[in-house]
Amino acid sequence: MKRISLVLVLALALTLVFVGSAYANFGPHGGYIDDTDACAGCHRAHTSFSEVTFRPRVVPPGWNDADNPSALLVGSAATMSEFCNACHGDSAPGASTNVVAGLFDGGPSAPAAVTVPGLNDGVVTMYQTASTFGAPLNGGGFVQAANLPDWETSATAAYKAVTSTHSMEQVGILWGAGSSVSQTLDLTCTNCHDPHGSSNYRLLKDDVNGHAVGGYFPDGSPNGMVFSVETNYPYADNGWLKHAPGQAQMQAYVPNYTSGSSQIRAGVNGSSLSAWCSACHEQYDDQAGNYDYAAYEGGGAVGAQDRHRHPVDITLAQGDDILQVAAQADGVLDRKIPLEVNPGVGSVRQNQLGCLTCHFAHGSNASMSGWGAAHLETNTAGVWGPVQDTTPGVDPDKADVLAIGPITDPNVPIDGSSALLRVDNRGVCERCHDK
Repeated sequence: MKRISLVLVLALALTLVFVGSAYANFGPHGGYIDDTDACAGCHRAHTSFSEVTFRPRVVPPGWNDADNPSALLVGSAATMSEFCNACHGDSAPGASTNVVAGLFDGGPSAPAAVTVPGLNDGVVTMYQTASTFGAPLNGGGFVQAANLPDWETSATAAYKAVTSTHSMEQVGILWGAGSSVSQTLDLTCTNCHDPHGSSNYRLLKDDVNGHAVGGYFPDGSPNGMVFSVETNYPYADNGWLKHAPGQAQMQAYVPNYTSGSSQIRAGVNGSSLSAWCSACHEQYDDQAGNYDYAAYEGGGAVGAQDRHRHPVDITLAQGDDILQVAAQADGVLDRKIPLEVNPGVGSVRQNQLGCLTCHFAHGSNASMSGWGAAHLETNTAGVWGPVQDTTPGVDPDKADVLAIGPITDPNVPIDGSSALLRVDNRGVCERCHDK
């Protein structure tokens, strides 16, 4: 799985920079103190030669991307994703979260079985997590991902090329945004994550697509939206504090990058991961509990039609009022159905369904065949119905960008898309509904 990359030297340098540092949101991300050394791990005030720029929070009229100033990043990265992958990519020892290949591998954080300091796949361990070495990451991968059913049944898995991702550095359709399919986004890591820390779980940004989805009150106290049930996650503080108090939170925090999305805490009063996702996918989550939404030009040839959606942020027990859901009826949390956890409830059926119950955040290698690979056509009576595709994947019209191919060839297109689903075809449906 490991390979030599052009940014390996930078990753090694960053690893050395952060040895002995204190961490808040982990790594160089957040919790900065008055004499922090973290800035130097990513930026150079006078000697940066990276081509990466950034768009200021407030821009004057007429501003365009050509006016964006340099991000002053260290190294030679040409894109933000390339810079992030200097630590988080394949063969990069600067972080254990290898989001390219979708697994927890060698880097400065390690499972509890590895001592601190000690060697984790040849890299000095600086802090511990509750993660499993070599296990799939909770979010999947951008280039490769584990075959999830194999991992769930035997804790071993072959890693395969993805069939859908939140594609990096490519303009793609922003599905569910507003009422038109014409809305697009050139997505990169920092569209979702704030490298300088945030109030939310996993550095998820406090402001996305013009929507406040977390943040801080004027007194500096956090107003987080996405929380976790990991050991000592700062839920009681309403999210991550800044500066030295944030570092104090980090001393006790034990993240788990490989246990599945059941590490996410169920939403309360409109604060949830699903609500956060809807900052971009605006019509896919309605806090008022409405499951119908306005005409949306998002279905290829179908055109603008009123839409209906599967509910999120409800418990399985609440779903019983509509349709008996057999999942987890025995009261034992099923790892195949990663519900968001509602601590202290008497039954796991009081846990909630969210976006990541069905989907991965980064990428999936699920395959689509049969009716899982179908599009809509009209019959002679003018009634729309499904027709199986003649090519692999789902309706090729939905593959609005080139998916990232195998590590050795980053420009291989795929037919259709698996829509970031966790398992093949519509296995996510059967896991809950058990028909």
